Amino acid sequence: MADSVDPSPSPYRYVWACAWGGPIFLAASLLFWGLLARNIPPFTPNVDAQLIADHFRQHKNAIRTGMVLTMAFSVFYFVWGVAISKVMRAVERDNDVLSTLQLGGALFTTLITLLPAWIWLGAAYRPEALSPIILQLLYDIGWLLFVVAYSLTSVQAVAVGICFLADRRPTPLIPNWLGWFSIWAGTMLAIETVMPFFPSGPFSRSGILNFWIEFSIFFTFIFLLSVYILRAIARLEREHRAGDDRG
Repeated sequence: MADSVDPSPSPYRYVWACAWGGPIFLAASLLFWGLLARNIPPFTPNVDAQLIADHFRQHKNAIRTGMVLTMAFSVFYFVWGVAISKVMRAVERDNDVLSTLQLGGALFTTLITLLPAWIWLGAAYRPEALSPIILQLLYDIGWLLFVVAYSLTSVQAVAVGICFLADRRPTPLIPNWLGWFSIWAGTMLAIETVMPFFPSGPFSRSGILNFWIEFSIFFTFIFLLSVYILRAIARLEREHRAGDDRG
Protein backbone atom coordinates (compact mmCIF):
# COMPACT_ATOMS: atom_id res chain seq x y z
CA MET A 1 0.00 0.00 0.00
CA ALA A 2 1.41 3.36 -1.00
CA ASP A 3 2.33 5.72 1.79
CA SER A 4 -0.04 8.63 2.17
CA VAL A 5 1.50 12.01 1.60
CA ASP A 6 0.37 14.95 3.67
CA PRO A 7 -0.64 17.93 1.54
CA SER A 8 1.84 20.77 1.60
CA PRO A 9 0.89 23.59 3.97
CA SER A 10 -0.89 26.45 2.29
CA PRO A 11 1.38 29.43 1.64
CA TYR A 12 -1.66 31.59 2.43
CA ARG A 13 -2.38 30.16 5.89
CA TYR A 14 -1.51 33.44 7.70
CA VAL A 15 -2.50 35.82 4.94
CA TRP A 16 -6.19 35.67 5.88
CA ALA A 17 -5.44 37.21 9.27
CA CYS A 18 -3.22 39.88 7.73
CA ALA A 19 -5.87 40.82 5.17
CA TRP A 20 -8.27 41.70 7.97
CA GLY A 21 -5.80 44.39 9.03
CA GLY A 22 -7.35 46.73 6.46
CA PRO A 23 -10.90 46.64 7.84
CA ILE A 24 -9.55 46.81 11.41
CA PHE A 25 -7.45 49.87 10.57
CA LEU A 26 -10.37 51.50 8.78
CA ALA A 27 -12.80 50.98 11.66
CA ALA A 28 -10.24 52.10 14.25
CA SER A 29 -9.36 55.22 12.27
CA LEU A 30 -12.95 56.33 11.94
CA LEU A 31 -13.77 55.58 15.57
CA PHE A 32 -10.63 56.61 17.45
CA TRP A 33 -8.89 59.14 15.20
CA GLY A 34 -12.02 60.61 13.65
CA LEU A 35 -14.81 60.57 16.22
CA LEU A 36 -13.23 60.13 19.66
CA ALA A 37 -10.36 62.56 19.00
CA ARG A 38 -12.70 64.95 17.15
CA ASN A 39 -10.79 65.14 13.87
CA ILE A 40 -13.89 64.91 11.66
CA PRO A 41 -13.85 67.59 10.46
CA PRO A 42 -10.63 69.45 11.35
CA PHE A 43 -10.55 73.12 12.26
CA THR A 44 -10.08 75.50 9.34
CA PRO A 45 -6.56 77.01 9.26
CA ASN A 46 -7.81 80.56 9.80
CA VAL A 47 -9.43 79.96 13.20
CA ASP A 48 -8.11 81.77 16.25
CA ALA A 49 -5.34 80.05 18.24
CA GLN A 50 -7.45 80.31 21.39
CA LEU A 51 -10.10 78.07 19.83
CA ILE A 52 -7.46 75.39 19.20
CA ALA A 53 -6.22 75.76 22.77
CA ASP A 54 -9.74 75.41 24.16
CA HIS A 55 -10.20 72.30 22.03
CA PHE A 56 -7.17 70.54 23.53
CA ARG A 57 -7.92 71.68 27.08
CA GLN A 58 -11.61 70.80 27.11
CA HIS A 59 -11.25 67.45 25.34
CA LYS A 60 -7.78 66.41 26.46
CA ASN A 61 -8.79 62.99 27.80
CA ALA A 62 -10.78 62.11 24.68
CA ILE A 63 -7.90 63.26 22.47
CA ARG A 64 -5.34 61.34 24.54
CA THR A 65 -7.42 58.18 24.36
CA GLY A 66 -8.12 58.60 20.66
CA MET A 67 -4.48 59.23 19.79
CA VAL A 68 -3.15 56.37 21.93
CA LEU A 69 -5.57 53.95 20.27
CA THR A 70 -4.83 55.39 16.82
CA MET A 71 -1.15 54.70 17.38
CA ALA A 72 -1.88 51.20 18.68
CA PHE A 73 -4.06 50.25 15.71
CA SER A 74 -1.99 51.95 12.99
CA VAL A 75 0.23 48.86 12.68
CA PHE A 76 -2.71 47.03 11.12
CA TYR A 77 -2.22 49.10 7.97
CA PHE A 78 1.23 47.58 7.53
CA VAL A 79 -0.12 44.12 8.34
CA TRP A 80 -2.73 44.66 5.63
CA GLY A 81 0.04 45.65 3.23
CA VAL A 82 1.78 42.32 3.85
CA ALA A 83 -1.36 40.47 2.70
CA ILE A 84 -1.65 42.64 -0.40
CA SER A 85 1.97 41.95 -1.34
CA LYS A 86 1.43 38.21 -0.94
CA VAL A 87 -1.47 38.31 -3.41
CA MET A 88 0.46 40.60 -5.77
CA ARG A 89 3.33 38.09 -5.91
CA ALA A 90 0.93 35.49 -7.25
CA VAL A 91 0.52 37.83 -10.24
CA GLU A 92 4.14 39.01 -10.50
CA ARG A 93 5.70 35.54 -10.16
CA ASP A 94 9.43 36.22 -10.76
CA ASN A 95 9.31 40.04 -10.58
CA ASP A 96 8.46 41.46 -7.17
CA VAL A 97 9.18 45.14 -7.84
CA LEU A 98 5.57 46.30 -7.59
CA SER A 99 4.78 44.24 -4.48
CA THR A 100 7.92 45.63 -2.83
CA LEU A 101 6.87 49.19 -3.66
CA GLN A 102 3.41 48.47 -2.27
CA LEU A 103 4.79 47.08 0.97
CA GLY A 104 7.12 50.05 1.36
CA GLY A 105 4.21 52.42 0.77
CA ALA A 106 2.15 50.59 3.39
CA LEU A 107 5.00 50.81 5.90
CA PHE A 108 5.54 54.53 5.41
CA THR A 109 1.79 55.23 5.44
CA THR A 110 1.74 53.51 8.82
CA LEU A 111 4.44 55.88 10.05
CA ILE A 112 2.54 58.88 8.66
CA THR A 113 -0.43 57.74 10.72
CA LEU A 114 1.70 57.28 13.84
CA LEU A 115 3.64 60.54 13.82
CA PRO A 116 0.76 63.06 13.67
CA ALA A 117 -1.06 61.08 16.38
CA TRP A 118 2.09 61.33 18.50
CA ILE A 119 2.24 65.10 17.94
CA TRP A 120 -1.43 65.59 18.85
CA LEU A 121 -0.98 63.33 21.88
CA GLY A 122 1.87 65.58 22.98
CA ALA A 123 -0.38 68.63 22.62
CA ALA A 124 -3.09 66.99 24.72
CA TYR A 125 -0.68 65.65 27.35
CA ARG A 126 -0.21 68.96 29.18
CA PRO A 127 -2.31 71.56 27.32
CA GLU A 128 -2.72 73.91 30.29
CA ALA A 129 1.05 74.49 30.36
CA LEU A 130 1.26 75.42 26.67
CA SER A 131 0.31 78.72 25.11
CA PRO A 132 -2.45 78.88 22.48
CA ILE A 133 0.18 79.64 19.81
CA ILE A 134 2.16 76.48 20.65
CA LEU A 135 -0.97 74.33 20.66
CA GLN A 136 -2.01 75.79 17.32
CA LEU A 137 1.47 75.07 15.95
CA LEU A 138 1.33 71.44 17.08
CA TYR A 139 -2.14 71.06 15.59
CA ASP A 140 -0.96 72.52 12.28
CA ILE A 141 2.23 70.44 12.15
CA GLY A 142 0.26 67.26 12.71
CA TRP A 143 -2.13 68.02 9.88
CA LEU A 144 0.62 69.12 7.49
CA LEU A 145 2.51 65.88 8.07
CA PHE A 146 -0.63 63.78 7.92
CA VAL A 147 -1.88 65.21 4.63
CA VAL A 148 1.04 66.50 2.57
CA ALA A 149 3.03 63.25 2.85
CA TYR A 150 0.46 61.70 0.49
CA SER A 151 3.10 60.48 -2.00
CA LEU A 152 3.96 57.54 0.27
CA THR A 153 0.39 56.25 -0.03
CA SER A 154 0.24 57.13 -3.73
CA VAL A 155 3.18 54.80 -4.41
CA GLN A 156 1.29 51.99 -2.72
CA ALA A 157 -2.01 52.56 -4.54
CA VAL A 158 -0.46 53.00 -7.98
CA ALA A 159 1.73 49.90 -7.56
CA VAL A 160 -1.35 47.87 -6.60
CA GLY A 161 -3.24 49.07 -9.66
CA ILE A 162 -0.45 48.45 -12.16
CA CYS A 163 0.21 44.97 -10.79
CA PHE A 164 -3.35 43.72 -10.91
CA LEU A 165 -3.99 45.24 -14.34
CA ALA A 166 -1.09 43.08 -15.57
CA ASP A 167 -2.80 39.87 -14.42
CA ARG A 168 -3.17 37.67 -17.51
CA ARG A 169 -5.51 35.10 -15.99
CA PRO A 170 -8.79 34.65 -17.90
CA THR A 171 -10.47 35.83 -14.70
CA PRO A 172 -8.06 38.17 -12.89
CA LEU A 173 -7.53 37.80 -9.15
CA ILE A 174 -8.59 41.43 -8.73
CA PRO A 175 -11.03 42.97 -11.24
CA ASN A 176 -9.55 45.45 -13.68
CA TRP A 177 -11.88 48.24 -12.58
CA LEU A 178 -10.37 48.08 -9.09
CA GLY A 179 -6.89 48.29 -10.59
CA TRP A 180 -7.87 51.47 -12.40
CA PHE A 181 -9.56 52.79 -9.26
CA SER A 182 -6.37 52.21 -7.26
CA ILE A 183 -4.29 54.18 -9.77
CA TRP A 184 -6.87 56.96 -9.82
CA ALA A 185 -7.02 57.06 -6.01
CA GLY A 186 -3.25 57.29 -5.77
CA THR A 187 -2.99 60.10 -8.28
CA MET A 188 -5.95 62.00 -6.82
CA LEU A 189 -4.04 62.35 -3.55
CA ALA A 190 -1.71 64.78 -5.34
CA ILE A 191 -4.36 67.46 -4.80
CA GLU A 192 -3.13 67.56 -1.19
CA THR A 193 -0.02 69.35 -2.49
CA VAL A 194 -1.86 72.68 -2.54
CA MET A 195 -3.40 72.35 0.92
CA PRO A 196 -0.78 74.53 2.73
CA PHE A 197 -1.55 77.46 0.43
CA PHE A 198 -5.30 77.66 1.14
CA PRO A 199 -6.47 78.79 4.61
CA SER A 200 -10.10 78.36 3.54
CA GLY A 201 -12.22 77.02 0.71
CA PRO A 202 -12.37 73.59 -0.97
CA PHE A 203 -8.57 73.13 -1.03
CA SER A 204 -8.04 73.85 2.68
CA ARG A 205 -7.50 71.04 5.15
CA SER A 206 -11.19 71.14 6.12
CA GLY A 207 -12.46 71.82 2.60
CA ILE A 208 -14.86 69.74 0.56
CA LEU A 209 -12.09 68.59 -1.78
CA ASN A 210 -8.99 68.21 0.37
CA PHE A 211 -10.76 66.66 3.33
CA TRP A 212 -14.18 65.21 2.57
CA ILE A 213 -13.52 63.94 -0.96
CA GLU A 214 -9.87 62.94 -0.52
CA PHE A 215 -10.42 61.07 2.73
CA SER A 216 -13.53 59.39 1.29
CA ILE A 217 -11.43 58.17 -1.64
CA PHE A 218 -8.74 56.83 0.70
CA PHE A 219 -11.18 55.02 2.96
CA THR A 220 -13.05 53.61 -0.06
CA PHE A 221 -9.73 52.34 -1.44
CA ILE A 222 -9.08 50.47 1.82
CA PHE A 223 -12.58 49.00 1.95
CA LEU A 224 -12.81 47.84 -1.67
CA LEU A 225 -9.29 46.45 -1.82
CA SER A 226 -9.84 44.57 1.45
CA VAL A 227 -12.97 42.89 0.09
CA TYR A 228 -11.29 41.72 -3.10
CA ILE A 229 -8.00 40.75 -1.44
CA LEU A 230 -9.95 38.41 0.86
CA ARG A 231 -11.70 36.93 -2.17
CA ALA A 232 -8.38 36.53 -3.98
CA ILE A 233 -6.85 34.71 -1.00
CA ALA A 234 -9.77 32.27 -0.94
CA ARG A 235 -9.27 31.61 -4.64
CA LEU A 236 -5.51 31.14 -4.30
CA GLU A 237 -6.05 28.66 -1.47
CA ARG A 238 -8.49 26.68 -3.63
CA GLU A 239 -5.96 26.62 -6.46
CA HIS A 240 -3.25 25.46 -4.06
CA ARG A 241 -5.42 22.61 -2.76
CA ALA A 242 -6.35 21.62 -6.30
CA GLY A 243 -2.65 21.44 -7.16
CA ASP A 244 -2.03 19.16 -4.17
CA ASP A 245 -4.89 16.89 -5.25
CA ARG A 246 -3.46 16.61 -8.75
CA GLY A 247 -0.04 15.89 -7.32
